[in-house]
Amino acid sequence: MKTPAAKPPSKRLRTLAHSIAIAFAGGATLAAHAANDDIQKVVVTAQSRSQSAQEVPISMEVISAKDIQNLGAKNLGDLNGYLPGLQVDSTQATQPVFGIRGVQPGDFGIGTDTPVGIYVDGVYTGKTGGALMNFIDIQRVEVLKGPQGTLFGRNSAAGAISVVTNEPDSSFDMAGHVKVGNDNRANMDAMINVPLGQDTAARLVVVRAASDGWVRNSATGTRTGGDNSWATRLSLKQKIKDATLNLSWEHEQLRQHGWPAFGVVKDPTLPQGGYTGVYDAAYVANFVDPRKAPLENDTDGAERRVFDGVTLRAELPLGGVTLHSTTAFRTFSSSNLTDNDGTSRADFHLSTDDHKNAYNWQQEFKLSGKTDKLDWIAGVSFYDNRERQTASAIVNTATLDTISQMQGGAADFATLFGGLAQAGVPGVDGSSNFTWGENTYNKLHSRAVSIYEDIIWHATPSTNLTAGVRWSRDRKTMQWYVPARQSPELDRLLNTYGPAAGMDASTLPANVVFSAAGQLAASPVSASHSWSDWSPRVVVDHKVSGDLLLFASLSQGYQAGGFNVFTPPNPSSADAKARDPSFAPEKMTNLELGFKLYVPSIKATLNGSLFAYRFKNLQDIKLGGSGAISTYNIVSSDQQAKGLDLDGRIRIAPGLTLFAGLELIDQTYHRYQTTGDGGVPLNLSGQPVGTPFFSGMAGMNGSWEAPGGRISATLQGSYHSKSRCNDDTRALQCMNAPAFRTGEAGSKADLRLAWDHANGKFGVALLVNNLFDKRYVYNLDGQTKTLGMPYASVTAPRAIGLELRGSL
Repeated sequence: MKTPAAKPPSKRLRTLAHSIAIAFAGGATLAAHAANDDIQKVVVTAQSRSQSAQEVPISMEVISAKDIQNLGAKNLGDLNGYLPGLQVDSTQATQPVFGIRGVQPGDFGIGTDTPVGIYVDGVYTGKTGGALMNFIDIQRVEVLKGPQGTLFGRNSAAGAISVVTNEPDSSFDMAGHVKVGNDNRANMDAMINVPLGQDTAARLVVVRAASDGWVRNSATGTRTGGDNSWATRLSLKQKIKDATLNLSWEHEQLRQHGWPAFGVVKDPTLPQGGYTGVYDAAYVANFVDPRKAPLENDTDGAERRVFDGVTLRAELPLGGVTLHSTTAFRTFSSSNLTDNDGTSRADFHLSTDDHKNAYNWQQEFKLSGKTDKLDWIAGVSFYDNRERQTASAIVNTATLDTISQMQGGAADFATLFGGLAQAGVPGVDGSSNFTWGENTYNKLHSRAVSIYEDIIWHATPSTNLTAGVRWSRDRKTMQWYVPARQSPELDRLLNTYGPAAGMDASTLPANVVFSAAGQLAASPVSASHSWSDWSPRVVVDHKVSGDLLLFASLSQGYQAGGFNVFTPPNPSSADAKARDPSFAPEKMTNLELGFKLYVPSIKATLNGSLFAYRFKNLQDIKLGGSGAISTYNIVSSDQQAKGLDLDGRIRIAPGLTLFAGLELIDQTYHRYQTTGDGGVPLNLSGQPVGTPFFSGMAGMNGSWEAPGGRISATLQGSYHSKSRCNDDTRALQCMNAPAFRTGEAGSKADLRLAWDHANGKFGVALLVNNLFDKRYVYNLDGQTKTLGMPYASVTAPRAIGLELRGSL
């Protein structure tokens, strides 16, 4: 599968010229300049109520639309590193990985969920197709740390990310941005808000992001590492007396090359001449630095996604209470083709392809009310999700010969083809090579219902007691089907010429990749399981003064159990686990002590919290198994951590603000036993999980008067200490090879310089991401165990862009 070539620059620039005309035709009014640049109390809805962020007794970070603009962020992945405690791996847009406070699992199968819930306007987006969408007319992003099970529900055991978009309003408004940059970068967004009557308004937003990519694949000549997507949202807001209705439709299409897989083994005599099943010093001494070596992938890779979502939100006052209703439907289809060997060598060809289709429906009813003493909410929610997944492994007969030889066997296919060539079979010689593909087909039906309440009791004018609980019940039904390999050309050859030699296609194994015990399901098999849970929270907060809030909380979060897409049930087995291969639910218990300080006299805020948690049955994936090629399997562990969060900002002069944040965390396994290289049993209990001990960020915003307008500047940077690896991950995740290191400390800086006209109607900005061009090897992946051929993921180089903004 190949991605269509990028549009020629000339055509793209013509499109941009037209977009610039649209952008300068109208736009939103600028926020007040630095003369009014104050550190204001941001209003959030973290507790399903509109409150000042400084009054919410939850450890949280709030990213405003201006913050997103300063970073030039396209999606949540671009925020990675700038919110200490939040980890986002957006290497693969259709399979993103989110983590909060070190809880960052990586399973891409439909049978499990993620403990970090992503919500857009209160609607759960899942973990794959809808989780990493373009920012479309964003008002703010709220990152809530710690369990949010009571208010947000299942799949927010470690925290929640709530994205809030702008609603239509009663004034006519138009806005547009265009950004061009290196690697043929061309981004644009345009918005129009139109009042349709006294009580009706509509808002249309279109976003486009595209670049050719920052590296060229020398094996195919294609540039990769870029992006190519567009999205739109159409919203309608209607007031009917005291009631308000919001109807929105979202659509996104993504069509881009996959992330580059940089091979680190370039010596053609390797790995056969040096790999012994472990990554010893002698073998890694042959690795090359992937930041300097050419990219050589025989598969360009491709990511596709088509997403549609419709949401109806209603708010209706009923006497002394308010009824809130959210009805949402989401559907997406996605595919992800990736190179898994990092080379263009025919004898090591391995690529994987992951296809998903999903349809889900969500409904929530919520009542809320206030008295002098109580502020309460109560509600019920329903969730129904249906997904299909096809996971494919694509190899060839030369690769299978390589695997056979590395495991002590012979090159059977090469011998076979050589013999057929000698027998005069046309079109076959000793170098013949045929594709061999294997698939697993899975279906999932998930249903969930929950009932919850949350009450804030104003015990005194300065002290509040919050108590909440959610009851949840989940049921999942999973189906597995693993048919025999697909190799039509090879089968045709053998069935035509093989019988004379006493062999045909039936003499070949049905599967090689998905052939390990427990992976076979020649006909569809199914399993079902149900789980239920109570997730409570108790919070006490006290205002020591008008601007200092102290709080203490004890909360729990829950995530339903699940299934491994590569481990179907075996109904005839005497082993109960084989008959029901489900995983137990996850549960997080978190204790937190914190404060929030706002000092108006010096325009400053300072927030901090001490936390300690215990996470039980965290579901993650690990490459392994007993098949010819390693596959991903679900593993579960108990983890624990304690740490400190701090963030603050201060305006040190008119027009100049400093800000910073940090997280210190000591995260270890409480219970985890696994298998290391060579099948050696490992007990990692008490060892680090891998999360760096320190992560932090700092920056400054400034603005000054300039001819005809105002100049502003934002400089910000992030830093994290080295990964804390254990006996299982040390070989590759914390490797110290002569050519490069993995798991090392890292930093990144970004700069934005802008000039805005005095009337606020147009402006221009220079954006530089990765200002100092820091490059890191942050992961070694692929068939590391079986073939000894890992590939590296490398951070992108410096990117420079010019942004034009227009407004009406």
